[in-house]
Amino acid sequence: PPPTAAQAAALNQPVVGMAATASGKGYWQVARDGGVFAFGDAAFLGSMGGTRLNQPIVGMSPTPTGKGYWLVASDGGIFSFGDATFAGSTGDIRLNQPIVGMSPTPSGKGYWLVARDGGIFAFGDAGFVGSTGDIRLNQPVVAMAPTPTGKGYWLVASDGGIFSFGDAAFVGSTGDIHLNQPIVGMASRPTGKGYWLVASDGGIFAFGDAPFLGSAGAIKLNQPVVGMDSTPAGDGYWLVASDGGVFTYGNATFAGSPQEQAAPADPTIQVATVVGGLDHPWDIGFTPDGTMLFTERSGKLKARLTDGTVRLLADIGPDLYTQGEDGLLGMAVDPNYAGNRAVYTCATNASPREVRVMRWSVASDYSSATRTNNPLLGGIPSAATIHNGCRPRFGPDGMLWVGTGDSAQGPNPQSTSSLGGKVLRIRPADGGAAPGNPFGNAIYTLGHRNVQGLAWRPGTDQMFSVEHGPDRDDEVNRLRPGGNGGWDPNNGGSYDQSRPMTDLAKFPDAMRPVWTSGSPTVAPSGATFVTGSAWGGWNGALVVACLKGSQLLVMNMDAEGNVARVTKALTNQGRLRSVVQGPDGSLYVSTDNGSGADKILRVSP
Repeated sequence: PPPTAAQAAALNQPVVGMAATASGKGYWQVARDGGVFAFGDAAFLGSMGGTRLNQPIVGMSPTPTGKGYWLVASDGGIFSFGDATFAGSTGDIRLNQPIVGMSPTPSGKGYWLVARDGGIFAFGDAGFVGSTGDIRLNQPVVAMAPTPTGKGYWLVASDGGIFSFGDAAFVGSTGDIHLNQPIVGMASRPTGKGYWLVASDGGIFAFGDAPFLGSAGAIKLNQPVVGMDSTPAGDGYWLVASDGGVFTYGNATFAGSPQEQAAPADPTIQVATVVGGLDHPWDIGFTPDGTMLFTERSGKLKARLTDGTVRLLADIGPDLYTQGEDGLLGMAVDPNYAGNRAVYTCATNASPREVRVMRWSVASDYSSATRTNNPLLGGIPSAATIHNGCRPRFGPDGMLWVGTGDSAQGPNPQSTSSLGGKVLRIRPADGGAAPGNPFGNAIYTLGHRNVQGLAWRPGTDQMFSVEHGPDRDDEVNRLRPGGNGGWDPNNGGSYDQSRPMTDLAKFPDAMRPVWTSGSPTVAPSGATFVTGSAWGGWNGALVVACLKGSQLLVMNMDAEGNVARVTKALTNQGRLRSVVQGPDGSLYVSTDNGSGADKILRVSP
């Protein structure tokens, strides 16, 4: 059966690889967020689970002693644990293609990384003996395996094509066979005279002296196979699926899987007020030194220092239109704040009336903040006092993403000439269109009604939007380039709110929401992914602040970003506008009740 909701909560991200211990009596699995699962005599020595990674983990390798392991990310970043020593990485190099795997040398004093184009990067005592980095491949490389001497290696492509270098002997491939499913991994025999290839359906192809001992190719799998490893004697092998399911053949023994582990309990939360007496605080961000910055809709940008002192950095209220939902809105802190002290806000400019993205510079002593780009990006419509968005967030690509509202104007959401009802993706330096945007301008997705939240899922490339529906169907959407949210209220130029929130009849290829409220709506607003083992069953979940619903919604997701479980929390504080995770691991939540009685709350497990 498929994993239960509790199991989906326990496994925050899909498994991407495995490695066996030197004894063959245990193995590790690694997930895309760097979480490590240890079974049998495999010791847990640390992980990257709960850490915000620049790029997802794609594989792992153990040391020869079995007392350490390396994890490798798609940018070639290396994380070493136990007796695994760091010998170098490509984490600070601009790669032509992402890293897809790694292999250690027999001594454990070096390793190779392999990229999707077959480029090889050798570190420590690993010798470079060739690559396919300068060859046009039919299919991308997906894995590698070293010879027992460490003087050669094989690369395998997704069509099963084999490339051998050094003392690695070519003994066959599936490069000229029509496969049901692509090859996803390989393992070599300890003799160096054979190897196995494994496909995503669990099919096994054996070459040289590698014996065929069975496969999962004829079994209907819950999740695809993502890798394999062989026993030390070479007379057995394990296959691992993306849900952590393990298949054993020959003398490979089953030592456990994540699906057998009980899901951690949900946390008991503690709530404290960190700032009070506020007027509609709209967004929150933290600088590297732990200072909290926040906006108030009336036009104030403030800082709460680490000693609890609150300072007014700027008041731009006279420049703003602050009626209804307009005013000083969302905020994002530059990832390079330590170097440039830049923050970004959305605000409704009074004249000309429009929503603008502004760039600020904050004084080193937090005495003031100055607008350096006003606007960084302008022209976001604000023809009404509703549906003005506006939420900026940085993505893993270093670009500034901005969620906007449609300003209650019928033509806006589906028009690529309007910035309303969109998710934008811009360069933070000058506000220009980010490279790779699908329409050649600032627009990344269209067909939105009123985007209130944006959140990037750590360890993945998944970006989610949170938005208000009309009288039904608030939504959380997983974004894709050029995706259409399916909202089209245009009725001859008027604004027709009876239209479906995601109109699949009109837009059959629209982005399907991963969660909808149905009826009644809850007016979801800001959102963030919460990470850290202290959060228990919430670790890795999307936490959404709700205005009308007056609650936090905690959404545990499966690997693809579909919501598997929803939990309600913080139901006694009234309307909630924004939620972010602070550097201490706590959640910080702003209320939106008005009358100068709003607060920023610290919510801790």
